[in-house]
Amino acid sequence: MIKYHSFNKTQLAGAIKKVLMFTALSSIYTVTPSYAEEELAQEQVERISVTGSRIQRSSAQMTTPTTVIDSEAIEMSGAKNIGDLLNKYPALLDGIGGAGNNTNSGAGFSLNNAGLELANLRGLGTNRTLVLVNGRRHVPGAAGTSAVDMSMIPSALVDHIEIITGGASAIYGADAVTGVVNFILKDDIEGLKVDISAGITAESDGETQDVSFTYGTNFDSNKGNVTGHLSYSNEEEIPFTSRDYALNRYVFRANPLNTGPDDGIADTIFFNDVRYQALSKEGLFYVPNENWILKGTDFDIINNPLPPTFADDPFGLGYDTYAIDRETGQFRDFVAGINCQVVPCDGGDGFRTQETGTLNSPSERLIFNINGHYDVNNDLRLFAEAKYGKVESAVSTQASVFHDDNFGPLISITKDNPFRPQQLVDIMQQRELDVVALAVIGLTARNENIRETSQFTLGGEGSFSDYDYNFYIQHGKVDSELNSDDISNENYYRALDAVTDANGNAVCRDAAQNPDCVAYNPIDGLASDEAKDYVGVILQQRDSIEQTVAAFSLSGELFEAPAGTVDFAVGVEYRKETSNSNPDLLSQAVDADGVGSGLVGSRTGPTRPENSYLSPVTGSYTVKEIYGELLVPLIEGQTAIENLDLELAARYSDHSVTGGDSTYKLALNWAINSDFRTRYTYSHAVRAPNIQELFAAESIGGASMTDPCHSDNQLLGPDGSNRVANCASLGLAPDFISNASFGTRSVESKGNIELNPEIADTLTVGLVYTPFNELSIAVDYWDINIEDAITTFEPTDILNNCVDGQSLNSVFCDAVKRDSGGQILLVSTQSINAANFAASGTDLDINYSHSLSFGQLNFTFKGTYLDEKTFQQNSADPTDIDSQAGEVGSPHFRALITSALKTDDMLVSWTVNYIGESTFNKEATPELYPDTFNNKVKAYAYHNLNLSYSYDDAISLYLGIDNVADKKPAALPDLNAGGLLYDGIGRKYYAGMQFDF
Repeated sequence: MIKYHSFNKTQLAGAIKKVLMFTALSSIYTVTPSYAEEELAQEQVERISVTGSRIQRSSAQMTTPTTVIDSEAIEMSGAKNIGDLLNKYPALLDGIGGAGNNTNSGAGFSLNNAGLELANLRGLGTNRTLVLVNGRRHVPGAAGTSAVDMSMIPSALVDHIEIITGGASAIYGADAVTGVVNFILKDDIEGLKVDISAGITAESDGETQDVSFTYGTNFDSNKGNVTGHLSYSNEEEIPFTSRDYALNRYVFRANPLNTGPDDGIADTIFFNDVRYQALSKEGLFYVPNENWILKGTDFDIINNPLPPTFADDPFGLGYDTYAIDRETGQFRDFVAGINCQVVPCDGGDGFRTQETGTLNSPSERLIFNINGHYDVNNDLRLFAEAKYGKVESAVSTQASVFHDDNFGPLISITKDNPFRPQQLVDIMQQRELDVVALAVIGLTARNENIRETSQFTLGGEGSFSDYDYNFYIQHGKVDSELNSDDISNENYYRALDAVTDANGNAVCRDAAQNPDCVAYNPIDGLASDEAKDYVGVILQQRDSIEQTVAAFSLSGELFEAPAGTVDFAVGVEYRKETSNSNPDLLSQAVDADGVGSGLVGSRTGPTRPENSYLSPVTGSYTVKEIYGELLVPLIEGQTAIENLDLELAARYSDHSVTGGDSTYKLALNWAINSDFRTRYTYSHAVRAPNIQELFAAESIGGASMTDPCHSDNQLLGPDGSNRVANCASLGLAPDFISNASFGTRSVESKGNIELNPEIADTLTVGLVYTPFNELSIAVDYWDINIEDAITTFEPTDILNNCVDGQSLNSVFCDAVKRDSGGQILLVSTQSINAANFAASGTDLDINYSHSLSFGQLNFTFKGTYLDEKTFQQNSADPTDIDSQAGEVGSPHFRALITSALKTDDMLVSWTVNYIGESTFNKEATPELYPDTFNNKVKAYAYHNLNLSYSYDDAISLYLGIDNVADKKPAALPDLNAGGLLYDGIGRKYYAGMQFDF
């Protein structure tokens, strides 16, 4: 089982943490890092298949910029989870991983993501990065998606990793919109290798344990090889409460002194620790006093027509606020924060949204992998692969129910409630009160996810005449069990109504009718385990996704041209994906009128119309594809043209839902001389919608929204006259009164089988300079444009986009249903093809090695300058462009820099993970922030140290420190908890041993 909350201060003797190590080959034309020069020398003679083409050739002949990370670089990193390594590379941004899935992650946060490690090339979406294993697709990591869980790929078996930028749909099919990550596994291991390691943070938490066994043997006179691998890893949870800097919630709030634009007064003030004074984790009590505005009426502090009841009586209704001290547990007067704005205050006794959350998800992984091959003869090799992986992970967030006067009902604490603190008993007696109100959070919301992955591959490769061929069939499946803690509303509210029985015991008021009921104490987390078991439920969602692939490819020499041999590759591929998602029956409950039944806390809204429900999702599709490639030598042996090659590729895909699509690639590879080489690639790629986007079942809930055709809103659009005219076209007069302004309306979410594939056009232009064997420099410019991107709009945005253009926009208007009087009945938020993405930048790879009398000195630099990154959710609105390049989360410049010294028995490396300065908010006006903040997030440099020592050929030791300087993330909103870009955990240590037999 996962060790979810362990705060023991055990020291792991000699444990020193992991390091991001040597970056291997940074470009397809650059040589590999010099510690692997022997491998490079061999590669230069052999013809191997590299990501980006199915035509056999060396990596130095490729037209697309490809980063290659070899096995020695992986070992030097200390990364047991391959996602931890890849997310350090500048080409990958904003992926999903244990440290990147916390409640500070914004829109990327999801309870169901716990345990996943997903790659995101160029930060344009995990579903737009294609992950391959041995050049073949891998079953997706979660139901309804196409993204692959990299944690199911054992790092000890990886021979090298290839990362290509730019669309590769013509080569590998849909999803390769922003690029490809290809894991090549070792297949000729002989002997037994054991790796044991442990790690811990400088705060004595976040312990990790990893052990792996890899065994391979040849048989039948070396005609065949079988390699087996078994690995186990465990990582402790780190809660927000263990890091003070992460626990605070930094926020810029409106400055009450601000008088308007250009007044020389900042529009906002900075809150160091925003707390919401509508409730607290321990509990706030609202107790009427002598000024109670409804004294003498039948109304009480909970049931009344008054404005919301918040701490410190902001509306002067006549009540006092008391709190439970979070340190002592004592009942006392409420202490307000400063700069209060009704509910949010800086400090004080309110609720910190982070305090029940997970900073770094725990995980427990078991992976078994076996692969083998057998040479039937010189022209045919059969191969087979099988894997099984299981991961358990968890993440906590706030609560499934909030007891305040905004998001949920206040709790009635009656005069016979046995859980009242004595001070409250005395006050209620003095004031002759029958009931007071308690504002507190309910049980913490927590997901514990279990995923099991299995995949089997059988195939062959060989040659006949002058042609090479490859064929395989593969089937993979992921079964997921997503368990979320929740409350049964019926049991919960029954258990909250507690009294004292004749024996002085706390019991439920209706215990006679419900003898199983256990009284629940909501104050200061003091509810008994028995009460928690009674009110709590575990919602179990069972998901699965299956993928079947069959493929055949043929490559070889077509004919001899004046400048060389024309090579080709052709192939066919069949793929079927099926996905099922079955939420717990309590989550599916819906009343006859289409409103969610609200049986559990997470499905219950502030009002009944805002209840929601989940429906099962089932869907499948098939894809039949045919593709071809040509490599045509155009010129050879001319002045300034040592050789010039043209590469052509095309693929036709017949998708059972979206229909037929064609993709293609054009590329030039120009070797000016032995020192300089340039490359140019243009690709037209597609991403087909995934099963969730296509087939998500209908779900209806309620939400607040703003109707642009309401009389007060018609002149507020970007062009008021357009909005007025378009509302009139809908039959809505300028004095129309919309009921949406006074309550919630129905919102429908569902899949959309009318979706079209996204379309991407990518361009790369590169120059490689290799003046001598020890130095290589590669510069590559890349540009990616994605149109018709699949996106989902909020209800208010849908309503606005319907009427804010020069004429009615049918795409959005069709998503709105109004009755005969113009009132909104329902807004559909299903996915549509409406968005555009664009990104461009330049990659710089420098690789240098120098021989010393006692060893080898190596230096690698891999940097990315992000020039442009934009997101336009509504492509029909030219003003709707979010420019993200240079903004926090997408810094203009990132680099991974490694220096290493290798001797016969020792290797020392120093890695710097550099994140350039960024703008906090690119849309900020000059007066938006206080003078003390310059709207910048300073540059960060994380230093990592690694040392390995080979005692002899059979035993080696390694240790490392990650984040040597214990650098903390910036104390700014949504940054202080870190993630995959900024480290929120602090200094980490690890140590391990390897045994070779």
